[in-house]
Amino acid sequence: MSSPTNLTDSLTRLRERKHRASKQSSAKAPKKPKPLLKARGRSFAKDYFVIFAYALLAIAILTQLVLIVSLDII
Repeated sequence: MSSPTNLTDSLTRLRERKHRASKQSSAKAPKKPKPLLKARGRSFAKDYFVIFAYALLAIAILTQLVLIVSLDII
């Protein structure tokens, strides 16, 4: 079994290798500028859970408004 210092040394060497490799790859490939995002409004998510959550929120708000109005009339 390796001692903690040996493990630490090997982790340090691996991080240095990774850092060197990332520097070499960044030097080879020039960075492309990010494309500008279109200035459209917020779009709703396409997944069904968010649609379901918004539907429940709308139902809760409408129910509260109906209860407020009906209790105000009575």
